[in-house]
Amino acid sequence: MAHRFGFASVNKTLNQNRENNSRFQEDLNTLSLQVITARVTDIILDSTHPDFDLVGGYSGIGAILYEPIGVAPLPVSSTRTFATPLLPNIKNYPLVDEVVILFYLPNKQINQNSNIKQYYYLNPIAIWNNQHLNAYPNLNTSNFVQSTENKTYQAIEQGQTRKSTEEVVNYNYNSPQIGGSFFERANIHPLFSYAGDVIMEGRWGNSIRFGSTARIQNDIFQNDWSSTGEDGEPITIIRNGQPEDASPTGYFPIVEDINRDLSSIYLTSNQAIPLITPITNNPTVSSQPPQNVQTYEGSQVILNSDRLVFNSKADSIILNSQTSISIGSIGPIGLYSQQGDIVIQSAKNNIKLGGTKASQSVVKGDVFLEDFKLLLEKLQILSEKLTGEPQLKISTLAAGSLKETTDQLLNSIETYKSKIVKTI
Repeated sequence: MAHRFGFASVNKTLNQNRENNSRFQEDLNTLSLQVITARVTDIILDSTHPDFDLVGGYSGIGAILYEPIGVAPLPVSSTRTFATPLLPNIKNYPLVDEVVILFYLPNKQINQNSNIKQYYYLNPIAIWNNQHLNAYPNLNTSNFVQSTENKTYQAIEQGQTRKSTEEVVNYNYNSPQIGGSFFERANIHPLFSYAGDVIMEGRWGNSIRFGSTARIQNDIFQNDWSSTGEDGEPITIIRNGQPEDASPTGYFPIVEDINRDLSSIYLTSNQAIPLITPITNNPTVSSQPPQNVQTYEGSQVILNSDRLVFNSKADSIILNSQTSISIGSIGPIGLYSQQGDIVIQSAKNNIKLGGTKASQSVVKGDVFLEDFKLLLEKLQILSEKLTGEPQLKISTLAAGSLKETTDQLLNSIETYKSKIVKTI
């Protein structure tokens, strides 16, 4: 009895605990392999990669080869270990040596066998919290080029902080199979974020800011759009390219500058944007002139770049305004129609050519020339009569000269008409 309910019972309980602990450990081990971190060793971006067909052709674009960090991957059918993007609509492919999170999930064979799984990866982990590059090379591999900058990585492992300067790592972050176009630049600055901002940044100084008027007492990160309006009024800024003279200290945040950034689109609510324009005031718009762009505080869309191109490939370009349209240029302004008319019309007021003070009416050429022709014909007849009347005191020479002039004018009268410009 003692054996049955004493030591035997204790031993059974211990065995059950061991089994439970073993299952728990197995569950933990399995779970630990469902989500792992890995370092990217290669990426398939086009058909020239030798593994292009192995990952499914163009449906496998973005697939990476990787090495797990800290764990061994689950067994896979292929001798090469691939992971594909987790999100289908947002492409943010990693660079070689960037670290990603892998999820072990069902693949496209889920209907045949739900147990068949593969790894999918999320966007690169912000190890350096840098929008340009977050690579962390394996310092134990022989292909890592030793340099003074690489020693910085080793120093980081000892707790030191890496800051990008004008010096860059002499290292290839592209596919080792086909190369690539990415080379580290140390002067790519992140954007400073104000409270509540949502910012999307590319790797090359291009960005979208969903921000607001932010009146902060900060001499370093003062922005150009918070001098007017109330805190919290929305503004959206699309920027492509930071200033060309940006400082080499790429780790230091900056704020958009509409006058120095390469290309910008500003969508405002009640902000005044200090845009510098080549022409401040257009003197031709005397009635309801537009307010200076630097002082206007209403909602507006501003496009600024070295060049703007509006091209309609199938239909029209339409410009409408509630008050006025101002077009100004330091150089020439041309209007050209390859096949159609050019029409300038004012429904109620004058069309002024030459300036706002233009007051002289344009002669109606067709009517004037008809009347002028009639006059010339009368003068022609008169001169012919006068040349045949020598007894008159008028000189026959003068009469002949008058006849010659009227003949010339009558012969060239159609040349006075413009074949292009018309008026009413």
